[in-house]
Amino acid sequence: MKLRSITALVALAIAKLASAQTAAVPAAASDAAAQPGQQLPAVIVKGTRDAQTATGPVVGYVATHSEAGTKSDTPIIKVPQAISVVTRDQMDVQGAQSVAQALRYTSGINPEQRGTNTDSLEYLYARGFLVDEFWNGLRTPGPNGGFGFNVTSFDPYMFERIELLHGPASVLYGQGSPGGTINLVSKMPTATPYHEIGMQTGSYGRIQGFFDMSGPIDKDGKVLYRLTADGFNTGTQTDYVNQQRFSIAPTIQFRPTKDTTFTIFANYQSDPEAGIYNSVPYTWSSRGDYPGEPTWDSFRKTQASIGYQLEHRFNDTWSFKQSYRFMRNTQTIQYVGNDGFKAGTDTLARTAYLNFGSVNSHTVDNQVNAKFNTGLVKHNVTVGLDYQNIQFDHYFYGNLTSTPGLDESNPIYGQSIPYPNFMFATSNATSIKQLGVYAQDQLDIGKWSFLFGVREDWANEDQTSYKTGATTTQFNRAFTWRAGGVYQFDSGIAPYFSYSRSFQPQVGTTYGGDAFAPLTAEQYEMGVKFQPKGYNSFVTVSAFHVTENNVQTTDPLHGGFSVLTGQVRSQGFEVEGHASLTNNLQLIASYTYTNLLNTKSNSATLDKAPVGIPRNTASLWADYTVPAGPLAGLLFGGGVRYIGGSYGDTANAFMTSSATLVDLSLRYDPGRRFSNLQGWTTWLNVSNLLDRKYFASCTGANYCYWGQGRLLTAGAKYQW
Repeated sequence: MKLRSITALVALAIAKLASAQTAAVPAAASDAAAQPGQQLPAVIVKGTRDAQTATGPVVGYVATHSEAGTKSDTPIIKVPQAISVVTRDQMDVQGAQSVAQALRYTSGINPEQRGTNTDSLEYLYARGFLVDEFWNGLRTPGPNGGFGFNVTSFDPYMFERIELLHGPASVLYGQGSPGGTINLVSKMPTATPYHEIGMQTGSYGRIQGFFDMSGPIDKDGKVLYRLTADGFNTGTQTDYVNQQRFSIAPTIQFRPTKDTTFTIFANYQSDPEAGIYNSVPYTWSSRGDYPGEPTWDSFRKTQASIGYQLEHRFNDTWSFKQSYRFMRNTQTIQYVGNDGFKAGTDTLARTAYLNFGSVNSHTVDNQVNAKFNTGLVKHNVTVGLDYQNIQFDHYFYGNLTSTPGLDESNPIYGQSIPYPNFMFATSNATSIKQLGVYAQDQLDIGKWSFLFGVREDWANEDQTSYKTGATTTQFNRAFTWRAGGVYQFDSGIAPYFSYSRSFQPQVGTTYGGDAFAPLTAEQYEMGVKFQPKGYNSFVTVSAFHVTENNVQTTDPLHGGFSVLTGQVRSQGFEVEGHASLTNNLQLIASYTYTNLLNTKSNSATLDKAPVGIPRNTASLWADYTVPAGPLAGLLFGGGVRYIGGSYGDTANAFMTSSATLVDLSLRYDPGRRFSNLQGWTTWLNVSNLLDRKYFASCTGANYCYWGQGRLLTAGAKYQW
């Protein structure tokens, strides 16, 4: 049934793709001297795709190479799994202010499930599952790791691209989500001097400044640097809630020989005011009214990291790459949380909470790569060993005494809040160590490309309760693998099929004291990739079937305990296309259908859909740059996003309303018309132009998250 249902979906996609009209226009230009974000003259130049790399700048929105799916620079069309890439140009034109916002026009992902919380709490869901985030190929602490609210988040200005590998990726990255993997790719030092400085303002009194500097340090160009920084202060759509951030990322790259590169990365980000954490009841009427206590609430976080990447090519066959990073993340959340309306009243019951903790993580990945031929078969073999050591401490308190309520119709703030005096059982110190060894072979045989990979992981977890002092130890071992193939027709159409597996350790024990086995998942994926020859465009159509096993569900014999008999199934269909039809007209389109269901459960959730995941989402974006005349250099663009309703509780008793959102972008490069203004760019971005009021998701009738209302930003920058 799995294969038949997927085949039917793919057949429908191919039929629609074949009936679509394809515009016959030349590829957009790729100028090796162009700086990131710089607009190009209105000329037509072919050959963009071959000039791209997996980590370098992309002119426009069409990325053709990625490392996310193979850990090596690989054409996306050769990877038998869907991969989405958000380029630096796309982030700039659309005015993305967070990683979640940058992914708004990407298929297969629900990036803003937590509404306006996403700037500091990135809960990103792909194919119905919370996904993991990596930065330059190394894992960052996130919500999937059991780290409480120590969720790493980054300022998107620091990145050259944001990539989503759809579906399981444990073969490459070890324990992880079956929904997908986000990989954030840093801006790298440039051999040509590049400088950018700018400022931005906008809704709610936003004040923002940024700069990006790069170039050689020595006269021989063997030592390069890049220094990127961003800072802002702004109010938000919620009364009394502000955001402040300062982020800086210095990078030094040493190139002693043409075969050796050593790059040192560092990053520091401070969020003294990290935005809203609270939720509201589904019947809460005002998007701006704050359910907490402004005089008591605070949310602050800090993260810092340093690491390196060493690459050495021994000869045309053998190369070696080692990546290492240390990261520290600390956060404190103090807030009065809502407990729903008191029966028959407009008064919100509330409880005061205090949560603080820190994460120290060491991650290292070693890869040996060999490229060689055996007869007519071309091999690209990668063998690797990675290791992570994460230390996490987490304190969570609430109060058992009465906390003053809040009348929604007449909110009175400044009330006395009792200090939290009760420690929850989730307060603990956790140590996680994982060692993995993997091997992968990418084979090219004529027009066929095959991918085979295997991996073995060993994971140890020790946890000490701050409440009871009890210590638990858990050991998990997992074998995962994947296989797939792609066939490239001369027309640029490339059908593919793949199978992949994942695993994810779980904390806790059964009634009998046995440690929980890891979550395991498998995915079947079929699709078609389309990269027409001579045109700068890329389309992916994919159908998938994911099954996750060992899901915790209620123990029918022992109250308060769980057994691992649950199962979640996700199946659906995704379409995503990027096209630079000319140097001046660019398009992005996506559609996602996700059918998520609890197929096994000992509770009332059986045959119910997990909360917060829309069944249908779609988006369309287009922008056009005037090439000549009085308005030369003016870009005007816009997009439409449709977010379907999602179930708001585990019983599927109600659904949130769907929302259609309109975005607008205007940019002007006056240097295209006035030579004395070369290097200047100004812009205006408006998201949710019509100010549509909607809930991004609910996890229960009392716990809902507002979507972002109308948000305007305007700014200017100068490049030289």
